[in-house]
Amino acid sequence: MTKKEQASFPWASVIRFGLGRLRLAPETFWALSLPELIALIGPEVGPGFATRKDLENLMAGFPDRVGPPSAESASRQTHQNHRGSDATLPPARPRSKGDD
Repeated sequence: MTKKEQASFPWASVIRFGLGRLRLAPETFWALSLPELIALIGPEVGPGFATRKDLENLMAGFPDRVGPPSAESASRQTHQNHRGSDATLPPARPRSKGDD
């Protein structure tokens, strides 16, 4: 491992996970091979990368709108926040020439 690779490897997090979360003895932790350590850490958490098909599906489901907002979006006074509950939005203020 080069010095640059050593500097970018998250040693503190890996050691904290192995000794703290997995409760491995230091001798056991340092005896692990990289494939064994990766197997203990488990699969990558979170969604994978989006594919072209994923992007096309999003674009089809949420097309860009050109021009003034639709009557539906202009009259909507509530939206769902990231936790799924409704939040009240203030009424939109009219745009004037100086707003750009």
